[in-house]
Amino acid sequence: MKRHLPLFIFVILSYSVVHAQKVKELFRTDEMLEFTITMDMKEVYRDVKERNNHPARISWNGPDGASSEIDLSVKVRGHTRTMKTTCRIPPLFLNFKNSETKGSPFEKQKKIKLVSHCKNSKSFQEYVEKEYLIYKLYNLVTPYSFKVRPCRITYIDSEKPEDSSTHFGFLIESINDLAKRNDMKEFEDLIRNQEALDKDNIDKLVLFQYMIGNLDWSVPERHNIKIMRKQDGSLPIAVPYDFDYSGLVDTPYAVPPEGIDIESVRTRVFRGLCRDQGYSSQIQFFKALQPDLMDEVNQTTFMDEKTRSDVLSYLKEFYKDINNPKTVTDKIDKACRAKHKHSYEY
Repeated sequence: MKRHLPLFIFVILSYSVVHAQKVKELFRTDEMLEFTITMDMKEVYRDVKERNNHPARISWNGPDGASSEIDLSVKVRGHTRTMKTTCRIPPLFLNFKNSETKGSPFEKQKKIKLVSHCKNSKSFQEYVEKEYLIYKLYNLVTPYSFKVRPCRITYIDSEKPEDSSTHFGFLIESINDLAKRNDMKEFEDLIRNQEALDKDNIDKLVLFQYMIGNLDWSVPERHNIKIMRKQDGSLPIAVPYDFDYSGLVDTPYAVPPEGIDIESVRTRVFRGLCRDQGYSSQIQFFKALQPDLMDEVNQTTFMDEKTRSDVLSYLKEFYKDINNPKTVTDKIDKACRAKHKHSYEY
């Protein structure tokens, strides 16, 4: 048996390397990416209805310190964060031409989501930091999750170059790249309810959403949910995104959805389907994952201690819940939605 151990390790490591290579280079590292975006801010930020593409320029310094730049187009995306009563700065799509990206940090990228500050205050930077962290936590739960890259972005108004500011933000992997590296394709057909999805996937997803206190999602409506599927006839996989309404992030504009009788998004409400065997196996999975989740929070270098402490405290409340059998019964097993046997075929 010992003679085969090196070969076994080699096979495992080789598989890990091959899998990592499927992730495009931009998202293979958590190193902070620093760059500058120059655009007509007034023109871009006001275009929240038609949402046209607007010319922009992105620049960065290479490892040797030399400055480089390429042209791209940007346009507003999102819903709540495009409302002037909510945010001054809406999230953007960065649209690249493949011919322009060769040799740049954005090589082989075409269309990327950029999440950045909603307002200029320190608290709104912290909300973005916490939302980024949620994506990293979900990466530990399942490979069926979006990769993200932390950024420090300097924004320059092309009409008033003297007006510039630098903020933390992050880039989100495209659904096409996520699906491709998992040997899937995006699935856009009708999904009636959670029962139509892979059971292990959706059960982990709903418990994760409970952990972070997020009710701002829906499978049938495809609200903050993407669906992928393999071509072998297996059930589709759901992937969550946009966590700014979660209790863990706790933005001032986040409110509970209609029909949910809670005063604050910080209050957890379970939204999974009822299961004959309950959620005991998924709860054990999250218990075993606790050290890794806490390490991810503790190793985040850009958070201040107050923000990190708030995140850890909120996660510890979740673990207090799932370590109490009565709380599990009351808040998960009895709070679940309509009972299903999860027998579904396409």
